[in-house]
Amino acid sequence: MSSKTRAKFLRRTDVKMTFWYILTFFISALIICSFLYMRLKHQLIKEVDQLLLDETEEFVGILSEAKDLELKFKNIENINSGGRFYYPIYFRVLAGNGNTFYRSKTFGEIGYDTNNTVFNHVQQGKQILEDFRSARRRTPYRFVTVPYFKDGKLSYVVQVGTHLRFVRKNLSHFKWNLLAAFPIILILGTLGGWVLARKSLSPIGYIASKAKSITSQNLSQRLIQRGTKDEMDDLIQTINEMIARLEESFKRMAEFTADASHELKTPLCALRGEAELLLSKERASEEYQEGLAHFIERFDQLSRMINDLILLSKSDSSQVELNMIPLRVDLLIKDIGDFFQVLAEQKNISLNIDPCKETMVMGDKIRLQQLFTNLIDNAVKFTPEGGSIQIRVEKDTDFAQVKVIDTGIGIPIEEQKNIFKRFSRVDKSRSKETGGVGLGLSIAEWIVNAHHGRIEVDSEFNKGSTFTVYLPLKKA
Repeated sequence: MSSKTRAKFLRRTDVKMTFWYILTFFISALIICSFLYMRLKHQLIKEVDQLLLDETEEFVGILSEAKDLELKFKNIENINSGGRFYYPIYFRVLAGNGNTFYRSKTFGEIGYDTNNTVFNHVQQGKQILEDFRSARRRTPYRFVTVPYFKDGKLSYVVQVGTHLRFVRKNLSHFKWNLLAAFPIILILGTLGGWVLARKSLSPIGYIASKAKSITSQNLSQRLIQRGTKDEMDDLIQTINEMIARLEESFKRMAEFTADASHELKTPLCALRGEAELLLSKERASEEYQEGLAHFIERFDQLSRMINDLILLSKSDSSQVELNMIPLRVDLLIKDIGDFFQVLAEQKNISLNIDPCKETMVMGDKIRLQQLFTNLIDNAVKFTPEGGSIQIRVEKDTDFAQVKVIDTGIGIPIEEQKNIFKRFSRVDKSRSKETGGVGLGLSIAEWIVNAHHGRIEVDSEFNKGSTFTVYLPLKKA
């Protein structure tokens, strides 16, 4: 295997997961085996301690009789030397002053001697359990020292011990068995970790291959969930939702491009037709001037449309920055209303602004002017002569509410859900008369959303419309 192939293999997620699984499994097995070893050692020592304590009770019983002590101790020593192989007993009985009263023959061979600390604890009535390693022998020993009091006075001290050769041998066997089993555990753990890693990552391979096959031409395809309701299903669901958003975005982009192309093509064709008509024959200078004036009007309309398209394009890519400052929306509405008062009077439309209290919001003054200009301009355009427009500024706990109420042509219920879409026009023939291209309300909705507000419409066909803009109040 080349170094490049080996490096690529080691970078694979399943290999990394298997490695960490083996490491975790190894450390866990090591901790468990160490725990079992310590528990076994503790249990074996505990059994030896119980054996020694049982023996000391026998010696204490002999001392309590206080008859033929040496003879009885000698009988115990003879029985021990002839019948005990696994745990032979080494014992010694000391007088209260610390002098040896009786000692088994094998006790002296060990070389054990009571230190002052042990003897002091015994004088206080405590029994002592201790390990001892003889300088003469490699075998470790276990000793128990028990006091015997008579009439409240320390009379004797009994010391009983045995070697731990078989305890050490059992522990050694257990340790070697664990060491022999460890490679098997690691092999099984490695295979299990590899299988588990491959099985866990198999859905990712499916997701990667399926996602790679989805392009802009087949965005309607979706990844199939496994039905396990685990993290992989959540990931598949998230990817499906992302693809759905992309599909919707591509769809809107295609519709927007088609609509924009159509809206730009129509006035350009009209301009070309009018130019060809003007050039078809000799005309008076007044006709050329009238035609050029008409061209300028069309060019202004195209310029506004292109600016609106650029603004919406920038808003889609979050490239429009807002200059948020504190401003009084009530004064802003009054200024815009005064501007449209002349246009309303020319159409014999009554435009009224209700008195309102001071209302402060955080907003971009230019964009908010554009927002309310679009709404009031639409109200003036689509309200017939003799109608009325009413503008109200209200506020509640959290929002400032600006309502533009007109008695115009209204919007059919089935069209109300589409009016904020780009190039959406309820009456296209009427829109041509008013010069609109269906971008004003789209821009209005974007401005409101950019200010963390919302816009709502309530309309009835041939009776009028009410547009309500909600803007967050400036907090103190």
